[in-house]
Amino acid sequence: MNRLSSLFFFFLLYSVTTSTAQVRRSLGPPVNHPEFNEYAPSISANNKMLIFETDRAGEGKWELYYTTKNEKNKWNQPKPITNINKIGKPDDLIGGPSISYDGKTLFFFSSFEGGQGDMDIYYSTWDGNDWSEPKSVGNNINTKSYEGFPSVSADGKSLYFIRDNNTNKRAKTFCYAIWVSKKQEDDTWGVPEKLPAPINIDCEKAPRIMSDNRTLIFSSIRKEGVGGFDLYQTFQEDDGTWSSPINLEYINTEEDDQFASVSAAGDLMYYHTAGDIYTVTIPDKFRKYKLVTVDGKVIDAITKQPIATKLISKSSNPKERTINTVVDKSGTFSIIYRVGSKYDVSTSPLADYLPYRGKMDMSTAKETDNIEKNIELVPKKLVFQFQLLDKDTKAILKEPKVKVMDAETKQLLEVKVEKDIASVSVEIGKLYKFAANALGYSFFSRSFKPDTVDAFRERLKKVPLAVLKKDVVVQLQDITFETGKAELKPESGEELERLVTLLEGNQSIKVEISAHTDDVGNDDANLKLSEKRAKAVVDYLSTKGIKADRMIAKGYGETQPLVPNDSDENRAKNRRVQFKIN
Repeated sequence: MNRLSSLFFFFLLYSVTTSTAQVRRSLGPPVNHPEFNEYAPSISANNKMLIFETDRAGEGKWELYYTTKNEKNKWNQPKPITNINKIGKPDDLIGGPSISYDGKTLFFFSSFEGGQGDMDIYYSTWDGNDWSEPKSVGNNINTKSYEGFPSVSADGKSLYFIRDNNTNKRAKTFCYAIWVSKKQEDDTWGVPEKLPAPINIDCEKAPRIMSDNRTLIFSSIRKEGVGGFDLYQTFQEDDGTWSSPINLEYINTEEDDQFASVSAAGDLMYYHTAGDIYTVTIPDKFRKYKLVTVDGKVIDAITKQPIATKLISKSSNPKERTINTVVDKSGTFSIIYRVGSKYDVSTSPLADYLPYRGKMDMSTAKETDNIEKNIELVPKKLVFQFQLLDKDTKAILKEPKVKVMDAETKQLLEVKVEKDIASVSVEIGKLYKFAANALGYSFFSRSFKPDTVDAFRERLKKVPLAVLKKDVVVQLQDITFETGKAELKPESGEELERLVTLLEGNQSIKVEISAHTDDVGNDDANLKLSEKRAKAVVDYLSTKGIKADRMIAKGYGETQPLVPNDSDENRAKNRRVQFKIN
């Protein structure tokens, strides 16, 4: 019987099967080809890439092909995965593909020369443009026996596969047992273990672990089956045991039904039967959970460049396992969440970025949703730029002189000046002191503490400087006294030293040093206090060599407020010391 006749017979058989069967659909062209076989489909988590095994290269050669969906949600013409197919001899079999849920690693098996046995398992990685040349998964998995049809879990920590069932081989039927290997701390695959009964009982094949990392679908020949190989489903409980496999009656026929691959959402199954790839909707009763996939990138909040890290998703439901997602240098991730759950998402510690704390709320999500979300990490250090301007004309001042000091360590930071802009790298959350001056102008100083919001703000600061001319008033920063007293606190020294430098560099300048108070307390007492504070500043400058005839001390009390004395914040602004050029 030729293949077309076989297909007609199968469709006739299918039309009279029991009503428990779901409506299945052939993928049709261009995926299924009427002259060739399509085998072992593997669907990516986002449901947009399908990799399968096929003999369409001709001459009995089995290779791997892939197809992607276009803008109209239709499958494009399949293409060979050349970097894998070109390896080995012309008669080497390459098959059983299993793409990881993040779409970055492709597992498969082949008879490449130099392997451990008849068939070995290999993997290839996606570099953003193409698949790499294959590498062996290692000798803990590959042996002199037949190893094939790998399936990697969504978290990348478990690799299921089949190995020769040496204890019982049915006549004329290739029988295997299902094994699993766990990823080790050094990123190698550990010594595998054979899955227990009731999974392995006699003749099993083609395991597929679902996106919840717990549901396993596999093919098996069993007494209760309806054909040759039928599809069964089992679930791993919290204690690690496996439930009794359930016959997937909605899909099984008298044909060999095998090689199931389920979308990450868990609603659609791709599988092989009668030489082609079909899909079928999975009934709710066969689904332990409903799932949804979130795709995105981890990027630098400023440069938008990708970042390699690890994402940790912890569910508000204590019975759910924590999801650990490794994000490589491409920054891309696909995370499968349970519909109805809420997750706290964080990143592993990174040397150059602040810790990320965010949420993924799936409480109202639907499994059919196509959720895309980027995670932006804020750098620990930000570059601030300063441009000095004439306070009156707004003209840009050339050759700016800028100093930035760590307020805690008193260390000066490196400031780079290019043209008329000074740049400095500062750390978020730290307190810094900034000072700037230019020839013929007064100085300007402020304290500042970069915050996370600064990552999303303009960080080119325009700094106005006053020309050194008669009647120009400059407010001094960080000149502090004990409450109700006129003794200068030690921290006042930094700003006063800047004034000393200014006066030393401009010998012709004479200044009035004035002190001001808020309106708290007696008016006369405030006036006298301000006079004493102004004189304390003059006395300090005198000790630094500034001649007394160049300075006048003047106290104004509360008579010249900058702003109304109607709040603590405003009163603090009114308590000040400033100088005026006479």
